[in-house]
Amino acid sequence: MVAWLADHFDWNGRTSRDEYRRWLPLIIAFELALLWSLAAFGRNGRLHFEDFGPWGAALLLLGILYMIGWTLLTARRLRSAGITRRWLLLALFVNIPIADTFVTIALVVTLILIVVATLAPDRNTVTAI
Repeated sequence: MVAWLADHFDWNGRTSRDEYRRWLPLIIAFELALLWSLAAFGRNGRLHFEDFGPWGAALLLLGILYMIGWTLLTARRLRSAGITRRWLLLALFVNIPIADTFVTIALVVTLILIVVATLAPDRNTVTAI
C-alpha cells in the first residue's frame, strides 16, 4: 500500500498525461459534487460541515483527503509537463463577492489546472510536426 501511494502521490515524482487521465473521472466526479454541494448547502461560497450533523466530520475528512491527493497528483503532472508547480498556490485563495453570490477562486483555479494537466503534453516527449 505504501509503495502504491508513493508511486501515485509523491511530490517529487512524475505523472504522464495518460496516468493523469486515468484519475480524471474521479476528479470530475468530486469537483461536480463540490459544485453541487456549494450551490445546495453553501453560504457565502463555503460549506459549513457542522450543518451536516454527524456526517459533517466524515465529509470534511473525505474532502481533505481528496484535496491532498489532487494537489500531489497535479503537482506531479505539472512537473512532467514542464509547468511550474507554483500555480497550485492560487488554489489557496478563498472567495470574492460578485453581486449576491461568491465565486470561489480556488475552485476556478482548480478547474483550470485540471484542464491544463489533462491537455499539456509531457515535456520529455517529442511531438511530430
